[in-house]
Amino acid sequence: MINYYELVVNNPAYFKQFSCNNLLFLNYDCPVKVKKASKWSEHNYIYYVLSGKKTLHTIDNSVTLTKGSIALIKKGACIIEQYFEEPFCIVVFIMPDSFIRSFLKDYVTSKKTINVETPPIITLHDDLMIREFYQSILPYFATADHIPADILELKFKELLLHLMHNPDNKDLYHYFLTIDESATPIAQIMETNYAYNLGIEAYARMTNRSVSSFKRDFQSVYHTTPGRWLIDKKLHRAKKLLLQSDMAITDVAFDSGFENTTHFCRLFKQKSGLTPLEYRKKSPENAVLAF
Repeated sequence: MINYYELVVNNPAYFKQFSCNNLLFLNYDCPVKVKKASKWSEHNYIYYVLSGKKTLHTIDNSVTLTKGSIALIKKGACIIEQYFEEPFCIVVFIMPDSFIRSFLKDYVTSKKTINVETPPIITLHDDLMIREFYQSILPYFATADHIPADILELKFKELLLHLMHNPDNKDLYHYFLTIDESATPIAQIMETNYAYNLGIEAYARMTNRSVSSFKRDFQSVYHTTPGRWLIDKKLHRAKKLLLQSDMAITDVAFDSGFENTTHFCRLFKQKSGLTPLEYRKKSPENAVLAF
């Protein structure tokens, strides 16, 4: 599975980008190659769509972005469904938790955290100021001049200030307040990202932990190993999809975090005693979700 942050850093042919202090600011003209692809990022990022259309699928929701859409995609994974009518061109601001914490410290005086659950993809509301802001940054991608790091950092802060001062963007505000000095709660990442083909290192990075710290903390939360927990969660999701949809077996495997259908079918039969197709043919009354 592709790390979105590493993808843009390592493939400059597809991007015009500027970076400083672990911030990445880029213009991306997406070369459409496949209908669906899964990507993940260890950092939060904000999309602004200049043209085209994409649908981002998470475990429990789907969000379609079109020209003029703005959205915060939380660090984690999603399945991206691409369309072929026109190129998907975006401006992206990618920022680590440390930058968000620094921004909150400097610009947000009232930090009363409210226990509000926010979705993995937060659709943001724009206004005239936001639209003018994005128009103001497009010339950066047309110049060959070096852009000073302090100017780039100010543009990130300017964007966040515009967004957070809009009262319609309360979900963004509440989510940012959950990003404190501590490591990201393991459950927050695992429960929204288990259905993707990610390795343990990816989960550790998304929770701001070393692999050894992640495994230790995971054990204390779930009382099992990450590997066993992930397999059980993925197969449980696969069973639900088999019973509640008419998706092809290959799609069920992919949407449950198995990019190798043969491996999925072998593991499914090993755990349930039936192939996925045999399981689907069972009557819903007799089907058991839990392994």
